[in-house]
Amino acid sequence: MKKGNMLGTILALILVFTISGTAFAAKTIRVSLCNSETHPQSLGLQLFKTLVEEQTNGELQVNLYYNSQLGGERESVEQVKNGLLEMATASAGPMTTFNARFMVLDIPYAFNDYNEAWMVMDGPAAQALFRSCEEVGLKGLAWMENGFRHTTNSLKAINTIKDFEGLKIRTMEAPMHMETFKALGANPTPVPWTELYMVLQQRVVDGQENPLANIWEVKMYEVQKYTSLDGHIYDPMPLVANLDWFKELTEEQQRIVQTAAVLGQNYSRSVNAAREQYIVELLEKKGMQVNAVSEAEKEKMRNATQAGIVGKIKEKTDPKFVDLWLSNIEQARKDVRAGL
Repeated sequence: MKKGNMLGTILALILVFTISGTAFAAKTIRVSLCNSETHPQSLGLQLFKTLVEEQTNGELQVNLYYNSQLGGERESVEQVKNGLLEMATASAGPMTTFNARFMVLDIPYAFNDYNEAWMVMDGPAAQALFRSCEEVGLKGLAWMENGFRHTTNSLKAINTIKDFEGLKIRTMEAPMHMETFKALGANPTPVPWTELYMVLQQRVVDGQENPLANIWEVKMYEVQKYTSLDGHIYDPMPLVANLDWFKELTEEQQRIVQTAAVLGQNYSRSVNAAREQYIVELLEKKGMQVNAVSEAEKEKMRNATQAGIVGKIKEKTDPKFVDLWLSNIEQARKDVRAGL
C-alpha cells in the first residue's frame, strides 16, 4: 500500500471512530435534590438512576446532587426551566412560583392518610397538573415522597387548635402555608430550608413544620423539644425535567425515563411509610416528646383553615382546576367506601 493511501485509510478510520463515539456518547442527567443521600426521595432517585443507566445500556448517565449542592429548591427548578439543568425535585410550595396550580397541594388537612393522598397523586387531576407544567417549559415525571408535614416547637406540645396561638412558626416560602398557620392562630415566618437549623438554634422562631424524615435528618431534636403529629399538609416532591431536553431524547429513552421515575416514586413512598414509626421512636430516644393530634382536633383545625385557603387559592389560579382537585379527593374516598 502506498504511503498516501495508508495515511488516508488511517484518517478515515479515525473519522469513523470519532463519529461512532459521538453517536453513542452518554448523555448526562443532572438531578438537584435538597435532601441527603438517605432521605426517601433520594433513595427513590437512586433506584431511578440504576434503572435508567441499566436499561439504556449506559447511553444515559444519572448524576444525583444532594443537599442543595446546585442551589435551593426554587433556584434548581429555575435552572431546569432555563435549560441549565436537566432535572430537579422540589416541594409543592416552591413549585407555585412557576405554576400557581401547585397551590392545590397546599390545601390544609386535605387528606386523611397516605392511601388517599397517593390515589389522588396518581389520578387524573395530578396528571393534568403535570401537563400544565409544559406551559412553562417543564416536564412533570413523578411525585417523589416527602410525607405529611407536622409541627415541632420548643415551648409546648400541640394537642388542640388553641395551642397554636402565639407560636412563631417557620414555614416554607409558600403563601398558603403562611395563611394556614395564621388561621390556626400562629405567627408564620418564612425561612429557606438551608437556613432552618440556624434559625431554630438561635431561637428566632419557636418552631417549624416538616415531614418526619426531615425532622430526623436535620437533627431537630437538638433544637426542638416537641413534635406534634398534626399532618396539616401532604407534601410530595415533584420530579421535573426541562421539556425541550426531554423531547430531544429518543422515544425509547423517554419511555425508560418516565417508567423509572414512577418506579422510583413508588419506592420512595414505601421507604417513607415504613420508616416513620422508627423515626418517632428515635426522636423519643433523643429526648423529644412526640404526640399524635386526635382526629377530633384535626377536624377543628380543618374547619378553621380549609375553606378560607381554598378560597384564596381560587383567587390565584384556575378555580375549575381547584374544583377538579377537590372532586378527585372526594372520588378517592368514595372508592375506598364503595361496596361497604
